[in-house]
Parts: sequence; structure tokens; C-alpha cells
Amino acid sequence: MTAETEDSLWRWPLATFRDTLASDSPTPGGGSAAMVSATLGLGLVVMALRITANKTADRSFLDTLILSGERLIAELSAHAEADMAVFDAYMAALKLPKATEDEKAARRDALRQATIAATEVPLNAAQTALEGLDLASQAATLAATQIVSDVGAGAATLHGAVEAVLYAVDVNLRGFDDAARRQIYADSRDRLLAVAGQRADGIARLVRDRLR
Repeated sequence: MTAETEDSLWRWPLATFRDTLASDSPTPGGGSAAMVSATLGLGLVVMALRITANKTADRSFLDTLILSGERLIAELSAHAEADMAVFDAYMAALKLPKATEDEKAARRDALRQATIAATEVPLNAAQTALEGLDLASQAATLAATQIVSDVGAGAATLHGAVEAVLYAVDVNLRGFDDAARRQIYADSRDRLLAVAGQRADGIARLVRDRLR
């Protein structure tokens, strides 16, 4: 579903990813962990759609939703690796020399650009996870009753991933001197959190109603 380089985290064994998260290595961190969990949550939704499609005579619409889910999983996977990359870029900027005024200016600019990237990546990741919740909302209605609980679990995981990845925005907002830019990012963060919560609550109600 996603292009993988030799050093891609998607080539790691699951136990390696888990143990690296628990180590003192700064990457992968919260953003990457959130997006990995988002791919798992969306994977549950796609699984439910596949199982339902296999039992449906006319599966064309379900196949369209499955393709959309595969695309979103690929995007979420890319966001996980982008989060690691932007953090590495920020750490590299911190290590730039600052002996002269020119070096100090170059370092400040590199840190500013790295902070912008480290803020926009989790915002973009949260937006993709939000699209995953849209798909889950459709799946909650369409999925066979015996598998709709997995849609609920997937949606709950996606919602948690949105909340988790946006903590990276919170921590980076403190590094902005530009108040206007900081407010734009904060507003985007607040909107994503609110919409994700509303959609997740709606899916949870629908799934529970279907399971009664």
C-alpha cells in the first residue's frame, strides 16, 4: 500500500517498533506512534468492508470505499515516516554552528523552518485520520452486523490517533515568535480536535445501536 525504502519503519518487525518506542531513542515518537496506530485502526475498518463486500452481490460501491481506505492507509503510513524526518531535521538544526552572526542567523532560519514543518506534518496527519473517520462512518452503516464492532474499534483508534498526533502541534506552538502563524496553527488544531470528537461520537452511537 505504501512505497518502502530499505530503512523504512514499515520494514521493522512489530516488536522492534514497540521496543524502540520504549527506548531512550527520540524517534519514533508520539507523532509516528499515533499514525502507526491510525493505520491499524483504519485497517480494521477496511477489513470490515472487505468481509461485507465478499458477502454482497453488488459490491461496486464497497470496492470504491475499500480503495479509498487503502489510499488513506498509504497516506497515514507516509505521515508516520514524515514525522520522524522532520524531528531529525529539527535536531540537525539545533546542532548548527553559532559562532558568528551569520551562523546564528542561518541557525535561527533553519530552526524556524524545521519548527514549521514539525507543526504542519501532524496537522496534515490529523486531517488524513479525519478522512479515515469519514470512511468509518460509512462503514458503520454498511458493515455486516457481526463485524461492525471492528468498525467501532477502528474508529475509536483513529480518534485517539488524532488526539495523540496533535500533541506535537501543542509542543511546537511554543516555539513560534510569529503570533499570527501560531494562531492559525492553533485554530487548525482546535478544529481538527472538535470535528474528530463529533465524528467519533456519532460512529460510537451508531455502532452501539446496531449491536443492541
